[in-house]
Amino acid sequence: MPLALFPLVAFASGDGAYFRYILGKVVPALDESERIKAAVTEFNNRFMDIYASQGNKRGIGAVPATVGMRHHLVTDAGALWVGGQVLVYDIASLEVRRVQQDGPLSATVLVKEEWNYQYKDGKSYKDVGQVHGTGSLLRYRLLQQGGKWLVQKCEPVRESDNGVKKGV
Repeated sequence: MPLALFPLVAFASGDGAYFRYILGKVVPALDESERIKAAVTEFNNRFMDIYASQGNKRGIGAVPATVGMRHHLVTDAGALWVGGQVLVYDIASLEVRRVQQDGPLSATVLVKEEWNYQYKDGKSYKDVGQVHGTGSLLRYRLLQQGGKWLVQKCEPVRESDNGVKKGV
């Protein structure tokens, strides 16, 4: 095979993330931003399901997240269940502020989120408290594994006049 065809073969194979990353900078159709945003949106939709199901592991495979992040979600939701409560989340709004592909296999997404949540009794599913709302600015760190964008980490951040500050 001629050496000049190597980049095309690598691009066509499943391991062409590097070439898609480079070409995505000049060919808009190859930009990964929409796939990255879709992964964050899907993560949030599945996030609601995991908590509403009391940490049932059955649906965890559908969450576009790394194994570590999935483990964290199930453990947290399961701990509430052991304590006799269920936390019901509903996303009110999700505004993607910035998508930055940091490299061929990593990305950072800044998202403004508004959530409503309520604790319920784990057995009767009756309300334990009132519905509360909260808004947050969150930074998502994603990795590409097996051709899919997966949430690795999510952390709250603060906005300032000079940009985004780490932590809250």
